[in-house]
Amino acid sequence: MKILLVEDSRVLRERIRGMIGEIPRAVLVAETGSEIDARSCLEKYQPDVAVIDLRLSTGSGLSLLEHIKAVYPAMLTIVLTNYGQPEYRDTCMALGADYFFDKSMNIDAFNDLLVSLSRVNASVEQT
Repeated sequence: MKILLVEDSRVLRERIRGMIGEIPRAVLVAETGSEIDARSCLEKYQPDVAVIDLRLSTGSGLSLLEHIKAVYPAMLTIVLTNYGQPEYRDTCMALGADYFFDKSMNIDAFNDLLVSLSRVNASVEQT
């Protein structure tokens, strides 16, 4: 399972990179804090999963989410943000996000999801 991480905080990228590194069959193919770099990484690495923060150093996670769903509709998108308010969740889901997590309250649930997705991905590869 190839994962692209789009997160502007270097500290959080390191933490999430460590989490992904512990998951069997999950590979972090690229990480960036900007929308422009993320778009290039999408084309270059063709990840299975994009983990997207809403606030980026340049650009917008919302705009990136919209782009992914328009160009790569089958790609799984996970929004991981500090902006967990219902209006953000509703907007992300309306744009096609597959999952939405608040970093401050749902980081363990996010990790559990990645582990689960890794297992499902392994099962699909075996058939």
